[in-house]
Amino acid sequence: MNHDSPFLALGNIRDTGEVEAQVAGIVWSFAPGHDLTRVTAAFDLLDRAFDGRLPGYQNLKTLYHNRSHTNEVVLCTARMLHGLHLAGQGVDADYLDAALIGALMHDVGYLMSDEEASGTGAQFTAGHVMRGVEFARRHLVELPAPVLESTTKVIMLTDHRKHPDWVTFDNLQQQRAAYATATADLIGQMANREYLERVLFLYYEFEEAQMGGFADIHDLLEKTTAFYNMTKGRLDTDLKGMSSNLARHFGKHTGAERNFYQESIDRNLAYLNRIVGTERQHRLDKLKRGGVVDMVLEIEGSH
Repeated sequence: MNHDSPFLALGNIRDTGEVEAQVAGIVWSFAPGHDLTRVTAAFDLLDRAFDGRLPGYQNLKTLYHNRSHTNEVVLCTARMLHGLHLAGQGVDADYLDAALIGALMHDVGYLMSDEEASGTGAQFTAGHVMRGVEFARRHLVELPAPVLESTTKVIMLTDHRKHPDWVTFDNLQQQRAAYATATADLIGQMANREYLERVLFLYYEFEEAQMGGFADIHDLLEKTTAFYNMTKGRLDTDLKGMSSNLARHFGKHTGAERNFYQESIDRNLAYLNRIVGTERQHRLDKLKRGGVVDMVLEIEGSH
């Protein structure tokens, strides 16, 4: 594997089949024989829901909180659980399932029902976590009650505007599962190779949600480093610095004990500083990845 680019080590998160296979491979590397039936069923449910094939729901419309974001979170969660296992802080099978299924369902609250006629789902930003919990309770009825309960707590902990203490855990393993997923939610998105481009999509979601109070996309770009610093405080303090376990995972899988997520985040932030140091009219020229800017210019044109 080429480690000159830490982004490459994180893998392809656009291809859900590939992500699901990677998650299975990681889990079986430290929990051989683990039955992934429940996780597979959750991948399938999410496929149907996001594609608009789940009766009563429209397809997922949010630009930033899309399928790729969910993929990066569930993959990072699997790696985190492996790292925790290597650190002697593993979790039992039911909590492992809860962490992974919670990762898959953590943003399902952005889905709109057939009755919700207007918007993209971003209008539910403030309440999307509890909408996700309701979705899980309605659609994951096959899960044993304790596993469903743990899964809902995992989802709840991804509400990053609240201190983790707002969720009451039954035991240390349940808490560890939730902390792993909540950490993966933050780390996964900021390490994405297209994170800086996707921040532009986030601006429109915030605008629709009437949150954030950003004057325009440049204002959001200029404040992203401050957002990261705040997030770093949450990761290191509130979420107990759990992301350091990722280096253990990569050490075992690639032979290089490096935290490729942190390296990718550092690259993104260094590039962001260069962009913000450029005149506004030239900034978008520097954001070439994923065809995002073309879509943004289209949205701007239609506003």
